[in-house]
Amino acid sequence: MRLLKRLFGKKESKPEPKPDKQVKEPSKPKETPKKTSTSSQKQPDKTQSTKPRKYHVTLNKNAKSDYVNMWRVRKEHSDKTIKHFKTQQEAIDFAVQLAKKDKTEIVIHKTDGTIRRQNY
Repeated sequence: MRLLKRLFGKKESKPEPKPDKQVKEPSKPKETPKKTSTSSQKQPDKTQSTKPRKYHVTLNKNAKSDYVNMWRVRKEHSDKTIKHFKTQQEAIDFAVQLAKKDKTEIVIHKTDGTIRRQNY
């Protein structure tokens, strides 16, 4: 019976100071938003130096993909493929249209993945 009173009883005054201590502890993480504010100061630097990302024309070698051994167009540093093509020339033509629209460049890769032509 005493155990039940301890767990579920009216003695809530003792557990309350523990949450107060926990409230004081999150005040330290409030300092971390200050750190994030410094990182937010860094973000404008990144946006100032950002250039339009290049388009890459590569061969899809992923055996699990439905589009294996097809040419694809991707943006630089992206895992998402914009479009797949049967021939490299079709992929290059499509990438040229995108690059002109975005005023950026194209990087064309060989079948082994090395760069065939850059700044196209």
